[in-house]
Amino acid sequence: MAYAARKQSLTLVIRVVRGVFPYPMESSPDPQTLEKGDKMKGLVTVTVITLLCGTVAFSGTLEFHAGAGPSAAALGSINAGIDVVNIITGDLNTDPRFDGEVPMLPHMGSGLAYSAGERYWITGNLALGGEVSYFKSASSTSGSYSNGSSEVSNVAIDLQCQSVGVLIGGQFVFLDVGLRLAANLGVGYYYSGFNSSITFEMPSAYHPINIHLSSGDGHYNGSSLGIEGGVSLSFPLADWINVGAGLSYRSLTVQHLSDSDGTGFDFDGDGTTEVADFSGITVQFNIALDINLSL
Repeated sequence: MAYAARKQSLTLVIRVVRGVFPYPMESSPDPQTLEKGDKMKGLVTVTVITLLCGTVAFSGTLEFHAGAGPSAAALGSINAGIDVVNIITGDLNTDPRFDGEVPMLPHMGSGLAYSAGERYWITGNLALGGEVSYFKSASSTSGSYSNGSSEVSNVAIDLQCQSVGVLIGGQFVFLDVGLRLAANLGVGYYYSGFNSSITFEMPSAYHPINIHLSSGDGHYNGSSLGIEGGVSLSFPLADWINVGAGLSYRSLTVQHLSDSDGTGFDFDGDGTTEVADFSGITVQFNIALDINLSL
């Protein structure tokens, strides 16, 4: 009886995985997109099979968890380009020949992070599982300059970046005295994107500038493996629900961002493709729901 139930459950797992990733595909994407998709699908497939098969094969506690909170990313080369833009607009803002002002373009990196996933508790102190994480940051400014004639120079810069990661890993509780203190570690594949909308017009009377921002809209993508680890503190409100907070560090660098034509993202126009460094610290407030699978 138990064997037949487990066999039926495993059949359901296979159907779920095939439903999530049907093959063959109806359309034929380009090789670069197909390669990225295969990596992402492979990691998600392993995660789904691990979690569902673990649930079928054992009896214990399955935990669903979700969290949100402030996060930071380095984005060093992109912020270096922002510094150059601010030097130029700052110079124009104080130049008596021109009327108007453009506020400083804030650095990118600060934003909100979200996560959701599940863990299976193998023992009272060790759990294995997977999660999906999301991070987003944005920066923008706009204004115009005029020199008393009919010439008007408009500046409008809108930048957005986001990263979605699928991770597998575990949690180990090393202190449980009502409050639970645990260490977390996960590794996964991150898909990152960068969107830009740029209008950067300079007054003709202004001296030549050393950057040439790409005007118009741009959409750039890249992917990379990453690692995330940290500590968390939780408190049980009841047998089936826990609340808490966590502090983690994400190590993630996307070496190349490119658009659909394969053109790299060069924000400041210096001829060098920007490197997107998403490494940084995240503070999240979490909630977890426990389901006891014991028969």
